[in-house]
Amino acid sequence: MRVLISGHKGFLGSHLQRGLLTVNHSYSIIFLTKSDFKSANLNNKIKSDDIIFHFAGVNRDISDEAVLEKNEHINNILFKALEKTKFSGKLFFSSSIQENFNTKYGIAKKNARVKFLDQSKKLGYVFHGLILPNLYGPFCKPNYNSFIASFCYNIIHSKKNEIKEDKNIPLLYVNDLISKLIESIESSDKIILTDLINQKKVSEVLRLLDMFNETYIKNGTYPNLDSYFKLSLFNTFMSYIDIKEFFPKKYKVHEDNRGSFTELIRSNSSGQSSVSITGRNEIRGNHFHTRKVERFSVIKGKALIKLREVLSEEVAEFELSEESPSYIDIPIWNTHNIQNIGNDELITTFWINEHYEDKTSDTYIENV
Repeated sequence: MRVLISGHKGFLGSHLQRGLLTVNHSYSIIFLTKSDFKSANLNNKIKSDDIIFHFAGVNRDISDEAVLEKNEHINNILFKALEKTKFSGKLFFSSSIQENFNTKYGIAKKNARVKFLDQSKKLGYVFHGLILPNLYGPFCKPNYNSFIASFCYNIIHSKKNEIKEDKNIPLLYVNDLISKLIESIESSDKIILTDLINQKKVSEVLRLLDMFNETYIKNGTYPNLDSYFKLSLFNTFMSYIDIKEFFPKKYKVHEDNRGSFTELIRSNSSGQSSVSITGRNEIRGNHFHTRKVERFSVIKGKALIKLREVLSEEVAEFELSEESPSYIDIPIWNTHNIQNIGNDELITTFWINEHYEDKTSDTYIENV
């Protein structure tokens, strides 16, 4: 089955790519690029039974009129291509609650959604017009569309955050949206998002982010993650940390005539601790997680830990050893492994914020 994505480099498009890595289905993924929309032959890239995720759009430009004009151009190009191919597959279109505010961006989105809906009835394809609230999640561009992305970035970079209007904001975590979209590839059910949306005041969100900064960044303690929203927000927050600069974190070692003592983890969240013994040159891992918070601590021996964000080719490497006890925390969507590079056995402790269950392990194989 072919899955076509427009706007594949954007927030939604990149998360769709990540999400598709977690499913046991081999999709052929094809990108509809900017150059495709500038050509007159977009229809040559589309087959009648394709699955299309149309996320491409322009929400900022030199003027509001330019935003309207460019969005209408992009959407009309796809509209004409679907006509030419006599499209009968599925089209997912991302609109916005800006439809309700009469902005030029909202007008363009609403016009396109209505036009695609009418076309779907004529051609007989399945259409999902998604009117999306404020999205948040890892890797969202700061100082652009998401106040959460901007808050996270500013806190990590020691910049002051200001609340211009403290109102309730409907928030949707991008992982939840992507899971719904992927489910709908094989399903004919209507997509309902209302149960996934949280109403939060801006000040409440900022208070949590400031708490993450104080607890985790400054003190190395895992914060209270006793709700799904807190966990999602914390994983979002972590994505703005420069892991090469931030890790590894050295432990405070207490020594006296008896030997030494080291605290491995302080957490205000429940979780599970494990220990592994790894032989010389052996490698563990080569997988990633989408929700788990995880800490690696080397107790004995010498280890090389590697991390790579799943859509990137850049690999971060860290050497940890018993001579300088340290830890690495593993951000979500980062595939990782640990190798024994010492002369003796490697003893490592692992902490995760949930109990391990085979059926919901949140573990996906991907070589670093």
